[in-house]
Order: sequence, then structure tokens, then C-alpha cells
Amino acid sequence: MSADSVQSVATTSNDHVVPREREMPSRRVEADLRRRFEADEWASGQALPSIASLAEHYGVSRATVAKALHRMAGDGLVEVVPQWGTFRT
Repeated sequence: MSADSVQSVATTSNDHVVPREREMPSRRVEADLRRRFEADEWASGQALPSIASLAEHYGVSRATVAKALHRMAGDGLVEVVPQWGTFRT
């Protein structure tokens, strides 16, 4: 095993190799959007950039951005309006 591959795995007490937990891309996107909300980058009621634009900005798929926004909608931070966009609440 190379040094690089050793860093990407962890071992348990019985020497079974298990992958280390990595932060999910949607969690990274969500965390950054929450940070941007705290910085008041968007006012209440203001539309966020499109999912496609956010995906390009973060270098992830549209599904990844949609997952992050869905969690944020569940927390009442955004409202997703089909065919219209996503709005800060």
C-alpha cells in the first residue's frame, strides 16, 4: 500500500480496512451557503442563484446542490418554488 492510500483508510482493532468518513459534498455546499446567509449575502425573500449556477460555482452536480437546499428548506432557511427558484426566507 502506498503512503497516499494509507492516509485515505483507517483500520479497526481487528485490522479490517474501513474507509474514513469524508464530508459529503452536499454538506460542504450547505455549510458554505449557511455561512453566506450569516454574512447577509442575500436578503430575506431574495432569490438565490440557480441550482445550475451554484453547482458550477461549487464544482458539484446539480443533484448535490439540490440535496443541500432541500435540507436547508427543511430547516426553514429557504423556500424552493418549482419553476421559479429558491428564495431565502
